[in-house]
Amino acid sequence: MTVAKIELGPLGSLVSQHTRDLCTDGDGRVWIDDGNGFTSTGVTLAPHDVRFIGVGLVESGGGRVDDSKPVGDSALPGSVRAHVVLPPVSRDAPLLSLRFPRPNRVRLDDFVFADGRARDACMTGSLLIAGVTGSGKTTLLSAILDSVPESERAVVIEDMSEISSEHQNTAYLATRSANPDGGGRIDLAQLVRESLRMRPDLLVVGEVRGVEFLDYVLALTSGHRGLTTVHAGSLADVGARLTALALVSGIPLDAVPALVRSAIPTVAVCERRGDTVFVTVGTVVADNGELRVIPA
Repeated sequence: MTVAKIELGPLGSLVSQHTRDLCTDGDGRVWIDDGNGFTSTGVTLAPHDVRFIGVGLVESGGGRVDDSKPVGDSALPGSVRAHVVLPPVSRDAPLLSLRFPRPNRVRLDDFVFADGRARDACMTGSLLIAGVTGSGKTTLLSAILDSVPESERAVVIEDMSEISSEHQNTAYLATRSANPDGGGRIDLAQLVRESLRMRPDLLVVGEVRGVEFLDYVLALTSGHRGLTTVHAGSLADVGARLTALALVSGIPLDAVPALVRSAIPTVAVCERRGDTVFVTVGTVVADNGELRVIPA
């Protein structure tokens, strides 16, 4: 347990080394996922208790959440993530979500690949890792980063510090929200541009989901190797997701297939079944002017 139980208050006794997620609902009920789906703990907290614990956790990690900023998150010691939503954004009561890391480091051998070629494809060239929430995307990313030779320098860029690696030749960057006066904001797109001055052999972006996609793709087409994640449920969904990201980031529609395919040739989709993560690998192709991902 990496977050002091005193900070968790009455939630501390509910958390074990097997806990992956802890969430409250609009009635204050506390739910825990130990890797096999959510189950009720039988504990219910009053709204002021959820708010007190959640705000305290976010602020202890350097974040901010209050009535003027009712949504906040932060990274806590030990790669624990805290997210809080206050009314009126949350309908009935404050909502708290905690994500806990696995107690033991996951290695590439712990994932199930279709064959050795699929595994090798994840280790060479640029790779996009896709999957739904909790499917093992970040865990696979960290395992791949662990396997990179230390003669290669990696730069990791995230919205909130979550990725941890045993790869020693790694620099970590994280975004910063605007201060109360509206200044000082540093976003993912700026960090991608800054990272190119840091001599990266491998550029790692925790998740691409907006305008930073253009800078990321341009970096990869200039010769850098890239590793990132995206939310998508299957290989069939990735092409449309990449196209949408490209358009949001400002890439013209007619340039999307060739540019994205040259930057991201390989996709790995994670699917969790119990404690096991299965990885399906696909190749990005341009088919009649559209992006598709076909099984490798």
